[in-house]
Amino acid sequence: MDLIGNSFTGSYHYTIDAKGRVNIPAKMRKALNPVNDRTFVATRGSDPCIILYPVEVWRQIEEKLINLSKRRALHRYYTRNFVRHAEALQYDQQGRVALPAGLIRYAGIEKDAEIVGMIDHIEIWEPGRLEECDRQYEDRQDELDSISDEIFA
Repeated sequence: MDLIGNSFTGSYHYTIDAKGRVNIPAKMRKALNPVNDRTFVATRGSDPCIILYPVEVWRQIEEKLINLSKRRALHRYYTRNFVRHAEALQYDQQGRVALPAGLIRYAGIEKDAEIVGMIDHIEIWEPGRLEECDRQYEDRQDELDSISDEIFA
């Protein structure tokens, strides 16, 4: 993914409709490289959220996963639990994607959703869970400053 001018940034509040559809913000749709054909791969995040990867990013992840050992149980387990919840989703003319019910449950989303750009992918959060996650890092400013120093050095 060419990140210059094509990165996912910002945070947007939307609601999920009765059919499990949510709008992908126009700014993020414009950032999606046309090679992806309006398609994301949705899966569980490491945090309790849904992650949307552009197809081209998902393919890079698959290349790394395929190189894990098939003989090592932990590698098989990791791959299985990462890809078993993955599903390709294409947004419609209104910019909506229909999220799988299992992923909505995993993220704890009932109606409101916070859509967060993460440069090369998108996270979809239940707003309360995102706030809870943010609070976990409030007292770790020294560690956050250290990360800032790495980036802006």
